[in-house]
Amino acid sequence: MTLKTKTIGVFLMLSLLFFLSGRIIAQNQALSLKDCINYTLQHHPNSTIYKNSSQSAEEKIRESRSVLLPSISGNVGLDYNLKLATSVIPAGALSQNETKLQMGSKFSNSAYIQLDQKLFDRSATLDIQTSKVNKEIADLNLLKENETLIYNTASVYYEVLTYAEKGKLLRESEKQYETTVSILKLRYAQGEEKKSEYNRARVNYSNVQFEIESNNSAYKLALNKLKNSIGMDIEVPISIEDSVTNMEVKEDPLTIGLNRIDVNSLLDFRIDQNNLDIRRLDLKQKKGAFLPSLSLYGKYGGNAYGSAFFPTLGNWYDYSVIGVKATIPLFSGFKKQSQFAQSKLSLASMELTNSLNLQGYKLNIENASTNIVSTYSNLQKAKENLQLAKEMIDASTVEYREGTATLSSFLDADYSYKEARTNYTTSLLDYLTAQLSYHKNTGTITEFVNEIKYQ
Repeated sequence: MTLKTKTIGVFLMLSLLFFLSGRIIAQNQALSLKDCINYTLQHHPNSTIYKNSSQSAEEKIRESRSVLLPSISGNVGLDYNLKLATSVIPAGALSQNETKLQMGSKFSNSAYIQLDQKLFDRSATLDIQTSKVNKEIADLNLLKENETLIYNTASVYYEVLTYAEKGKLLRESEKQYETTVSILKLRYAQGEEKKSEYNRARVNYSNVQFEIESNNSAYKLALNKLKNSIGMDIEVPISIEDSVTNMEVKEDPLTIGLNRIDVNSLLDFRIDQNNLDIRRLDLKQKKGAFLPSLSLYGKYGGNAYGSAFFPTLGNWYDYSVIGVKATIPLFSGFKKQSQFAQSKLSLASMELTNSLNLQGYKLNIENASTNIVSTYSNLQKAKENLQLAKEMIDASTVEYREGTATLSSFLDADYSYKEARTNYTTSLLDYLTAQLSYHKNTGTITEFVNEIKYQ
């Protein structure tokens, strides 16, 4: 698949996202990640800014081409000579005395039209090529900005999702403690439980409620952050869907690694290559400055003279001329030599920078592959541990209610459950972030968006 085909494919995908984002988001609607991404690409100001840059680059190509197209200009002059210039003829030339003459007419008018056509200008030709490469860079920057918007939106969405998941677990604990406190209250009233044990349970119940309030606040702040990242009015009430089903790694990213990732598909790498082309063209332009430029011109016009204005307008003497003009640079005080040397050094530096960037891209891919496998493994372990801790707290709760377990063992199980719950939510966010980072570093984030599925 060629770079051009890939670029067209990405453009078509983004166009589809723009179309889908035309749907109106209802008040307080639960948004999926794909809904948020579609809205971002359609409404975020940065997307429009980069589109404008791309269109501006297109106009720059037209501007650079105009230098090699024919240029036609017209000029009209109406002069009223208040005082004619005096010419002095020295004595002895025409007479023995010095002669003073005033030559000319009171009114002198002129008009002409001129056509100029460049025949050869190496710098102008290279400028057109440079403008085309700049247009490619602008298009790639637009795609890159859209990828950045997708990444930022998904990152914040996952943050909100994590708080939602944490809130769900906290509410389960709240119900558990609510029941336990009710039982302890009854036992304490009947003299079967110590007041210290009853108060201890009440404190833990209050702590859970405090955590719920704190998490709700963090959830609202994260929602506001999400609205800002997608370009939505902060006052619009929204919520997100509670669960994401595409949390499994279909393939081990390490087996994909660098073998199946084409760096030519990375937008950053392609931008680097285009910037290198710009440097090469700049070097050619500096070299072309030593060459002459050749142009053709033709002029047709007329002059009119007279002592009265209106009669002069009807007394024209036309003329025409055609010619070739060559501009030959002979000496510029070593300015051109210095500019050529600077461009040559800039090109060499850019080549080295691109080489370093390429290694950085490969390193990012390899690290992202390793990280997603590691975080997925941690998530699976945290999920299993949470399930086990949930079984333990459920069993301890039943045993405690039946009087076969102490409050201390119940609280130990509860602490283990809280720790497992915290580890799970942390692992969830780490995995989702690693998954997103993997797709960003491998240049497949748009494919990732297309594969998103929800319950």
